[in-house]
Amino acid sequence: MALLVPDDIIDAACAVIGEDPIDRSDPESSNSAVMIYEDVVGFNLGVYQFSFGRTLAQLAAVSNAIPLSGWTRVFDLPPERVGPPIYVTDDASDPSRRFTRYSLVGDTVHSDADELVAMVKIVPPPHRWSATFKSVTITACAARLAFSLASDRTTMESLTQVAYGSPVENFRGGQMRAAINEDAQATPPRKPDWNNNPLERAWRS
Repeated sequence: MALLVPDDIIDAACAVIGEDPIDRSDPESSNSAVMIYEDVVGFNLGVYQFSFGRTLAQLAAVSNAIPLSGWTRVFDLPPERVGPPIYVTDDASDPSRRFTRYSLVGDTVHSDADELVAMVKIVPPPHRWSATFKSVTITACAARLAFSLASDRTTMESLTQVAYGSPVENFRGGQMRAAINEDAQATPPRKPDWNNNPLERAWRS
């Protein structure tokens, strides 16, 4: 079975609204569809912290860097990340461990730690999505394409409600609710971080 790619999602969205697949030989229509796809995927990943939309990354120390922030070391954040890190830790073997002795400076982390790992947000390819996230993304893309290709505001509004539910649900209803529930069931709950206190931090330092 071939892996899903962005073009597959765009073509599926076109099929939902009864449109032919995007003509890839036409740069204008192709670029417009890709922009819609990227915007919808980015938005959907921002609605909820999906497990497949984040990853742990070892931060690379920048050699010979001279930090001006008061810390002694500089680490590069991974270029594939989206936005700031979700959290930073100096002990990736402890899922509950959170590290706070650092500063974010542009695309770098400044700290006195010898090694750091960060949980960062990414934009995963479609073959890594859950089935429910794929459905909400196709529906939302179809809603946007309905207006872009045919100026059909009625279909756009109807499909947007299918994807996200009513406005009072803050984009977490409809198919998005199913995607959130599926991901939540596969993600173990985090226990309270009882060790994040001054005595524990002093003992670890």
